[in-house]
Amino acid sequence: MIVPDGLRLGPLALSWPSLTLLLGLAAWAALARFPGAGRAALITLITARLWAAVPGLDAGRPLLDNALDLVDVRRGDWAWLPGLAAGMLSLAVGPRGHGQVAARAVLVAVLAGALPGLLRPAGGGETGWPDTPLRTLQPSGQLEPATPVPPGRVVNLWATWCGPCRAELPLLEREIARGAPVELVNVGEDPALVAAFLQREGLTLSTRVGGEALTPALKVTAFPTTLVVDAGGRVTARHLGPLNRAQLLRLVRAAQGPAASP
Repeated sequence: MIVPDGLRLGPLALSWPSLTLLLGLAAWAALARFPGAGRAALITLITARLWAAVPGLDAGRPLLDNALDLVDVRRGDWAWLPGLAAGMLSLAVGPRGHGQVAARAVLVAVLAGALPGLLRPAGGGETGWPDTPLRTLQPSGQLEPATPVPPGRVVNLWATWCGPCRAELPLLEREIARGAPVELVNVGEDPALVAAFLQREGLTLSTRVGGEALTPALKVTAFPTTLVVDAGGRVTARHLGPLNRAQLLRLVRAAQGPAASP
């Protein structure tokens, strides 16, 4: 089933970036049977990954967290234009005699990787943000009265049972402490359970609760899902799966508008 965030196959949810990667690699593996093909694919992937993720590395974070930003491909952060340029350059300086085959393989791989863009719903799932009031759970365990989530925010929908959600919480906590306009919204869990989890993990985060009231209108089917709500109250960008810091910073800039761009 096609959903705004990707392709859902039963319990498995594949984001659009993950589909792009899988289809492109499958096409390349099927056609690129010549010397240097594997090296070109590796150079493409490494360059695309580093180009996208390195701007988000932070000396103030644990080394392991920075390393995970680089190697965790579930996060789907790839700069394909620089990556493809580096891969094609490696083919140009590699063994001769396979130019036509290589060009055909590159073309088919690029077209296969672009296919998810044709399947993606028009508008990328853009919709209005529901003004449903939600209660806020403070780190102390206190529940505040329900209020709507304000515009100009990055909204992260999460659950304690979700492993990728748990993995990105320290990143979200650090960036929120630095002033990032990020709102956490827990979905489908009792506030007491959520409070106990946050206390057990040593997290000093506040989170909205009762997010299950929002997910049908937002067409959220898997977690974590992170949404950009612009100043006009429109959901203008979506990300399925855990975030690295570079992705989060881009989403924050999008939520804050052009004035926040470097």
